[in-house]
Amino acid sequence: MPMVATVVAQGLPARYVAIYLKRFDAEELLLVAEGGAATGELELSPSPSAAARTADDRPATRSSNALAFPLLYKSETVGQLIVVMDDNRQPTSEESRLVEAIAGGAGAAAQVVRQAHVLQLARERLVLAREEERRRLRRNLHDTIGPTLSALSLKAGAVRNLIQEDPGAAQEGMNELRQQIQSVITDIRRVVYDLRPPALDELGIIPAIREQARQFSTGGLQVLVDAPDEMPALPAAVEVAAYRIVLEALANVGRHAHAHQCRIFIGVEDRVNIEVTDDGIGLPVGHRAGVGIASMRDRVSELGGTFMIESPPEEGTRVLATLPLGPRPLGWVAEARGPDDTPHVNGTA
Repeated sequence: MPMVATVVAQGLPARYVAIYLKRFDAEELLLVAEGGAATGELELSPSPSAAARTADDRPATRSSNALAFPLLYKSETVGQLIVVMDDNRQPTSEESRLVEAIAGGAGAAAQVVRQAHVLQLARERLVLAREEERRRLRRNLHDTIGPTLSALSLKAGAVRNLIQEDPGAAQEGMNELRQQIQSVITDIRRVVYDLRPPALDELGIIPAIREQARQFSTGGLQVLVDAPDEMPALPAAVEVAAYRIVLEALANVGRHAHAHQCRIFIGVEDRVNIEVTDDGIGLPVGHRAGVGIASMRDRVSELGGTFMIESPPEEGTRVLATLPLGPRPLGWVAEARGPDDTPHVNGTA
């Protein structure tokens, strides 16, 4: 992007060139590159669109000397190329066509930059989540289970000394020791359950999801599950991700949708396909992803799958996720397409 801005600034020549890219999770435009002699002097952020006009505006309607050229990727606007000509002159038609061609060609590169940014953020979140999980495990083991086991060891020694001297007191101490051991077992189970939902091993993924659906089918909400009775063996990471995504989507329906019916579809081909739809009020205008949606997107992105959430007019909300069953080659890019054929790339919507 800096090279594109420099080439445009030198080739026209232009007093100032800026490239803004659209975030995946919002309509906000972020400044990623600048060029020209006035670099750092002009400030069009945070709304370059308001300070710029399109190349085909008539002179009478021009509100700024800055021109905006869209950066397109597969017919989707992924950013803007902003140009301010030297001496605030207007570009010739040939110059405008040239910049339009450059902006059109730079769309693919802009999309790569956006994807790289999302990937970096996902990696950072993954590292933070991993370290938080390690910290939580260390705290649970060190602060609860560790001291309890040390106390049990001391108590067992005291009880042993009482066996010959006072069998009654030893028996009472053994009963207390048994209760404390049972408490430690409960703590260990809690730590283990946090690592992997026990229902997946006890019931299997589909029965576990059906059980959750029954629990959510209260207060006027009916949850239906459309899934095969038997599922092929899934990789552990895929199984946990699918289960967590469905539960998070159900939780969002229960909290926010005001829906009467929710349908969960799960299918397996060369990948796991998940679809959760409801007939609720849909996503609010100007909706921004919260913790739940970000969590689902991160789970999908970690496995190299695709994620999309949409709210068709008067049709509630639909969550779509696909999870590959195996690793993909280096450089593989996954795309999910909605009804309008708009691409949604690697854990983004």
